[in-house]
Amino acid sequence: MIDNPCEWGSAALLIFSENVGKLIYYTHVLPLVISLFLGFQVLISNPKELANRVLFVTTVLFATWVYFNLILWASPTPEMVVFFWSLIVPVELLMYLSAVYLVYLFSNRQVDMPTWMKVCFSLLLVPILLFAHTSLNVIGLSPDCDTGAFEGIVIQYMYFVEVFLLFIVVLFIIKGLSRIEKKTERRQLLFIGISTFIFLAFFTAGNFTLFFDLGPYYEQYKLFGMPLFAGLVSYSIIKYRAFHTKTLFTEILISALWILMFSMLLFRDMSYARPIIFITVIIFGFLGIILSRVMRRELEQKAEIERLAVGLEKANERLQILDKQKSEFVSIASHQLRSPLTAIRGYVSMMTEGSFGKLPDKANEALGRIAESTVFMASSIDDFLEVSRIESGNMKYDYKDMNFKEQAEHVVDDLRADAVRRGLLLMFRSDMTGTGMVHADAGKTQQILHNLINNALKYTPKGSVTVYAHDDVKTKKMYVDIIDTGLGLSPESLQKLFGKFARAKVASSANIMGTGLGLFVAREMARAMGGDITVTSDGEGLGSTFTITLPLI
Repeated sequence: MIDNPCEWGSAALLIFSENVGKLIYYTHVLPLVISLFLGFQVLISNPKELANRVLFVTTVLFATWVYFNLILWASPTPEMVVFFWSLIVPVELLMYLSAVYLVYLFSNRQVDMPTWMKVCFSLLLVPILLFAHTSLNVIGLSPDCDTGAFEGIVIQYMYFVEVFLLFIVVLFIIKGLSRIEKKTERRQLLFIGISTFIFLAFFTAGNFTLFFDLGPYYEQYKLFGMPLFAGLVSYSIIKYRAFHTKTLFTEILISALWILMFSMLLFRDMSYARPIIFITVIIFGFLGIILSRVMRRELEQKAEIERLAVGLEKANERLQILDKQKSEFVSIASHQLRSPLTAIRGYVSMMTEGSFGKLPDKANEALGRIAESTVFMASSIDDFLEVSRIESGNMKYDYKDMNFKEQAEHVVDDLRADAVRRGLLLMFRSDMTGTGMVHADAGKTQQILHNLINNALKYTPKGSVTVYAHDDVKTKKMYVDIIDTGLGLSPESLQKLFGKFARAKVASSANIMGTGLGLFVAREMARAMGGDITVTSDGEGLGSTFTITLPLI
């Protein structure tokens, strides 16, 4: 049992006591509030980020240390002093280790510390955990009730470890800078590494005022290293994670300014006020510079965005005019091309049928190629016209009730001869639970079916094409799958296949002609009728499946 020469009063919540001077509360509460506020803000900005969690843990450990230290100042009994001395020492070393862990993360580009290294750092805690509750930690209490306790070898060991960890921080910074090439990551490491070193150096320097018996009041100023550390690290993490830096630091500055200015009223003795004013100037000078830089940068960016917005608005107006002119031109040009093309197709048909007499075989062969080219050209013109109508909003739909399953079967029958000519098997299957009735444009749905089945035949060199009709009464959807064993599609092609003028790589390699508009037109039509078109493929050479979806009546 340790004698208590001090007649102290009781302490509310273990920390509020007449035994504690106002300066002690000032040096403890202000850093605690600022650091916890910063740590919490960074945590909620991205709770999944390991670095954010480590910073928050560091601030919590610091807050715990501050609370325990206030208890040591205010506690009225020797038993309380000895008990909390046995707690505060491991908490302090854990805070150091957490700060070192943070520097390691940024020196290794957010890669977690290996297990063996964590074990090695944890071993530094073992002597303290084993002997913190013994006389090796606290030899005895001071007789004047101000200098706290006489420190034992465990605390001196902790001072040695803290100096060692300072050198580890410097080592991590140097290694990280030699390893990291990106300028932004190097800046962030410097920011966090230097701020951590300052924080730990502040704390270590404060501890050595006790080691050299300079008096307990000098030790209190070491706590102001934490707000500087938390502010720098928070700024760095937030800056490089696109969080609202200006808002955060404005809140911090206003809160800290209020606390600091209000705390001035508590001190009548200028010997206390001068260091407080000095610390206030340092904190606000530092945070003010950061905030002014951030705000100036954001104002410059805002002005640039406004300038670009004006330019984009004008450019958008010009693009709308050009787009309208383009659509009108495509529509007019397509109509103008159709008339001569119709004449060409008519005369070619008459010549091949013998209306102008019998022609040589070579002439018939040439006319056949001309006929094929006119068919392709007519199809391309139709695609251009459809795109023009879709984009201008002039596409008309004649809705009526129809049997989508029967329509798909009829289209298959129409195209079976073409499949046989290509040496392919074209099949129709169905698995219907309902009637297959949909409310849509019969001509448009027939066009979509022709487009997709024709594509399947073109892109299937050998094998089969299966058209499978089925429905889902629960979701009120009707499906028609066009399944081929053809060239298949790569993942890259799947992503852009339904865009305008988009064609799969296999189309070019197989020398298959097309405008790249058919699928775009087909899907837009399906969507306009309340349905959709989707595609799946296991890869190139493995076939593909196009699915038309329409809502059932």
